[in-house]
Amino acid sequence: MMPKKAKNAPAKKSAKAARSSAFELPIAPVIRIAKNNGAKRLSIQGTRAIVARTEEYIANVARIASNAAAAEGRKTIRAEDVEKCEKNHLFLPI
Repeated sequence: MMPKKAKNAPAKKSAKAARSSAFELPIAPVIRIAKNNGAKRLSIQGTRAIVARTEEYIANVARIASNAAAAEGRKTIRAEDVEKCEKNHLFLPI
């Protein structure tokens, strides 16, 4: 008796595909945060724009905080380094 041929199952989406393609931050929490802060509806383009800008903000804070830690001879970023960034640079208030 010949074995049955397996049907081609649709390919599973990778974890990367569930995210916002070119971005690292997942989209769902961004949508939730926006809606919790007054947004009624968000387009995918609007959400991606928020994600991109948020990633830029995080990268800038991390870079400047890393430089502050390095100036004190450390590799580890501490909360005080981030606080110094906020005082010395124009960052959005939290």
